[in-house]
Amino acid sequence: MRLMIKSMVLPIIFTLFFSCNVRAQTFIDCNSLRYDQEVFSSVDISSNIIYGSNINANNASENLIMDIYQPSGDTAQFRPLIVWVHGGSFIGGTKNDQDITSLSMAFAKRGYVCASISYRLGIPVPIGETNATKAVYRAVQDMKAAVRFFRKDAAISNTYKIDPEIIFGGGSSAGAFTALHLAYLNEVSELPSVIDTVAMGNIEGGSGNQGYASEINAVINLCGALGFKEYIIPGDIPFVSMHGTNDQTVPYSTDTIYLLGLFPIMEVDGSYAANEYANSIGVYNEMYTYFGSGHVPYLGNTAYMDTTIRFVSNFLYDQLNCTPGDPSPLPNTFITTGLISVIDRDPTLKIYPNPANHVVNIESEDAIDSYKLFDLTGRLLQTEIFSNRNSVEVQRGNLPVGFYILNLNTGTTEKKIKISFN
Repeated sequence: MRLMIKSMVLPIIFTLFFSCNVRAQTFIDCNSLRYDQEVFSSVDISSNIIYGSNINANNASENLIMDIYQPSGDTAQFRPLIVWVHGGSFIGGTKNDQDITSLSMAFAKRGYVCASISYRLGIPVPIGETNATKAVYRAVQDMKAAVRFFRKDAAISNTYKIDPEIIFGGGSSAGAFTALHLAYLNEVSELPSVIDTVAMGNIEGGSGNQGYASEINAVINLCGALGFKEYIIPGDIPFVSMHGTNDQTVPYSTDTIYLLGLFPIMEVDGSYAANEYANSIGVYNEMYTYFGSGHVPYLGNTAYMDTTIRFVSNFLYDQLNCTPGDPSPLPNTFITTGLISVIDRDPTLKIYPNPANHVVNIESEDAIDSYKLFDLTGRLLQTEIFSNRNSVEVQRGNLPVGFYILNLNTGTTEKKIKISFN
């Protein structure tokens, strides 16, 4: 089964949003370097700010805290906000994780206010889809409370000088799951039966700061996934994704996710699947592929982190209606359209197993004349020619673990297929 935690479509959210009497206050000078590059040399951090509380997975009350990063010496009265959510498979991690603190520091130096939040962790036994779904649900509720915290502050005291109409949300791994589901779960009909809204609260939750909107303007998805890519609908907010092709923790495309690599949880749509689907329905998004890389390659790696910051920065600057000074510093040449995915494949084909340990079997209603196997850089690895065959085998041989592109020629058509070896 797929993750099913749809949020409610509540007209009251929009009523609450406008009842706050807020309006965009940020003056974006596209001729300055602010928000496009680092313009501040240091950052002030307010630690362990309580933004709410709720009942956790152990049925105990838990205070929810965050660290708030602001550029030192900044005189601007209204700044865009980024709410960051850490990873850890919903069982671990902290707001002080290295990747999240690095991102918070980097974007605060660009002029943003950043918040790294804690949230309720825990997937009780039995470990499986039901309890994992509840963990995601709790995290989404908490992130919504954090967004509301800042809108409440903006309406009352403006302590943190954020613009309540320019709020972005993002995260790493499980944090990206959380941000994506906050943004795109908006159909009450898909709220699963395992979610007891009496016990857990509705999708807005009771983690704090009720009466203020929890909407965000765009999503930063770093190595995350959606339970269903179809949660994204035409007219939804934009998102940016970055993901490694050899991610064994959160699938790059559509596949089963395992907790700690041991417990099968559910099938999810990773960044590639979300990217393709959003493109097909006209929802603006950008994607960067870490070719051949595993999960969160930017963690502890300066080069990958620099790439991540630059790509996300350009995306956000574009959301501020400005053109980055270096608009295309990181060309992404990977073809992200026209590929037959693991799930949404051509019905005339059977592809199994995929991923495979050693051999992928292809059966086709149309006679197969040949195939070519490429890696994700476009390098040709294998070529096989056949005589009117309806089934072929793709041998792994000495190929490393990872994703590959198979061009299958049936004489009249050429079909591109994603396959992988594990």
